[in-house]
Amino acid sequence: MHIKRITAVPVTVPYEPPLGPYIGRGGPPGAVGGQGLIVKIESDTGLVGWGEGTGQFDTDPTDLLAGQHIADIEKSTALMIDAGIPRGPMSGIEMALWDLLGKATDLPVCRLLGGVVRTEVDFCGCMGLKDPAESAATAEAYVDRWGFRFIKTKAGDDPAQDLAIAQAIQQAVGQRTALRPDANGGYDVETAEAMMRQMRDLGVSYFEDPCDSEDPAALVRIRRETGMHILVNMRVGTADSVVHLLQAEAADSLMPDTPAAGGLLPVKKVATVAAAWGVPCLMHCSHDLGLKTAAITHIAASTPNFSGPNDTCYHGLTDDILVEKLKIENGKMAVPLGPGLGVEVDESKIEKYRVG
Repeated sequence: MHIKRITAVPVTVPYEPPLGPYIGRGGPPGAVGGQGLIVKIESDTGLVGWGEGTGQFDTDPTDLLAGQHIADIEKSTALMIDAGIPRGPMSGIEMALWDLLGKATDLPVCRLLGGVVRTEVDFCGCMGLKDPAESAATAEAYVDRWGFRFIKTKAGDDPAQDLAIAQAIQQAVGQRTALRPDANGGYDVETAEAMMRQMRDLGVSYFEDPCDSEDPAALVRIRRETGMHILVNMRVGTADSVVHLLQAEAADSLMPDTPAAGGLLPVKKVATVAAAWGVPCLMHCSHDLGLKTAAITHIAASTPNFSGPNDTCYHGLTDDILVEKLKIENGKMAVPLGPGLGVEVDESKIEKYRVG
């Protein structure tokens, strides 16, 4: 079975409260919805695979990959790298090939990637920057409505603001959920270290990218001086990008992502390298739609080292491009164990939410 045609459509599905609008570090404008480059691969037998990437293709990928066997995913990836295709759109093709291969073999993707080690996957409900009172109310909704046991807020603009938000959330739901602020590397090491101590006093135990991971020594200092569990996403790409962080013991957890790594298998390779240092992985969120969210569950299902609560904004979507929206219950999602990614795409919804 070989690749016949590849098409890609950018889509945006709106967010609804309490998630939207999602304001990140630096303030408005924020993300108005989940976004993705929806990739469709048609095979020469008529079977179709679907993937979700980011960005866009500057050249027609059909010209590059037509005639390649659908199972030769490493070869197709190498061809895309050599052709200069960015990892964001590349990840959509790579995902679609796994979906197609799963359908061709009547197996879920997780069983192609190593087999099932867990059938439910933890998620961390992400929220953007809100004032403290609204942050607390949103956190309560996250716990009461979706059962999230982990919540992530944005941070990094103002230490006083971050501490006020953390205090409000801790007072509201601190006994029921773990808070994980994310500063996107926004603080210098002195500011970050002082704030980590105050966060710890509030009962916060996790913090993502307090300062730039280009300086592993700063992260090492923060980890050792504050005892905070430090997660690193920034500059985490392919497996070779994380070795210096692991060697320096700069992170307690790594957060790869398919658009940054180039696909599902490259993320698995990051997790394999991290496992050699005893460092667990969890997935970063790129305002994902249903295809990538399903793919996250397959990576986590098949990777012992992918044991943390993966980021998600999926709960905030008003709709999806899938026939049936995925469900989050008790902060978890069941792995869809049908063939391929185990989900069905509604092509009319792709047209409905098409942008550009």
